[in-house]
Amino acid sequence: MTKKTPSSSKDNAPDAKVRTLAGNLLDARPLVLIVEDEPDVAELIRYNLDRDGFATLIAESGDRAVEAVLQSTPDLVLLDIMLPGMNGWEVCQTIRDRTTGRHVPIIMVSALTTEESRIKGLSLGADDYITKPFSVQELLIKTRNIVSRHAQIRELTAREQEQDSATRYLIHEMKNALNIIGGYSHLAALKSNGSPYLAEIHSSTLHMEALLNDVALLAKLEKGRGEILREEVDAAGIAASLADSLRERAETRHISLTTDGSSPINAIGSAVALRQILTNLISNAIKYNRDHGSVRITCEAVDDKVVLSVIDTGPGIGKDELAQVFDKFYRARSSEGIAGSGIGLYIAKLLTEAMGGSISVTSSLGKGSAFSLFLKRPAASKREGGEKDEGTCDAIRRA
Repeated sequence: MTKKTPSSSKDNAPDAKVRTLAGNLLDARPLVLIVEDEPDVAELIRYNLDRDGFATLIAESGDRAVEAVLQSTPDLVLLDIMLPGMNGWEVCQTIRDRTTGRHVPIIMVSALTTEESRIKGLSLGADDYITKPFSVQELLIKTRNIVSRHAQIRELTAREQEQDSATRYLIHEMKNALNIIGGYSHLAALKSNGSPYLAEIHSSTLHMEALLNDVALLAKLEKGRGEILREEVDAAGIAASLADSLRERAETRHISLTTDGSSPINAIGSAVALRQILTNLISNAIKYNRDHGSVRITCEAVDDKVVLSVIDTGPGIGKDELAQVFDKFYRARSSEGIAGSGIGLYIAKLLTEAMGGSISVTSSLGKGSAFSLFLKRPAASKREGGEKDEGTCDAIRRA
């Protein structure tokens, strides 16, 4: 098909072929932008799309196409390649580089029939490629399918955002209420010389607050919005500090909580994430342990890894369940009758992987379990960059 080059007077004339944006914005029909400098081809496409229930805009040049996308955000762009001014490749790239056009569907409609042209169009972000001369029926079917699919995606995204907002509000208000209940129940327990009922209320509020924190964090991690800042952290110091803070909880059940070593060990990770993971592991080791049992925390540098382990003397986990321990909402048979949500270990796994590490478990029924966290050592990162391994200590601080 021979291209017609628009005259300079036509290029400088008011944009008669780009249909009125204000009118189309008030049109409830899906809007298709036709980018085509051949008037007969543009009119053929427009006529059939109008009959098929679409609103249309026509842009005769690449510059006008970009302008129309920014002003009207169409539901689909039918983009020719051989255009005056910016060509179709450049238009596609420009649209994809702009926030407004990043998710606008694009079908390239071109007389260029080579595989290289098709691959280039798709690699630049086009959703599909149709060659001229084209079948009007094929064009209409592809237009319907892509517009319908993207409309469903937008609807689901909007619904998800509404649910996220509602969930965030609910969590915020529930945490405020729990803070009040927890604070007053704690004060009341002190004034009543340690009433077991008030103490239980206070304990339950702390448990519910922990669950709400887990739910909020889980939502971010699963959607890839949980940003983890990786830096050099003292894994040993964090473990020792958490052992100190949780020791009283262990002693109420006559469980000994110990750590091994006396020197700091640095790892690559996030102090906040590491505290969350270890708090979960140590709390579980206490909660699912037997009375007069023990919890031991170890830390050592092994080759290019820092290995943190939480070892308990609880009921253990069956071999047939080990592969599911880190699954969302999964609870081992040995945890029946003990309050829990089944998402703590799932979050621990997501956080560990977000730090570039891994987590595993070994267990023996009737003897206990050992959860191990593997993080990268700073020295390993330096070796990868060509620097000398400075080494680290092999034990953690004794609490």
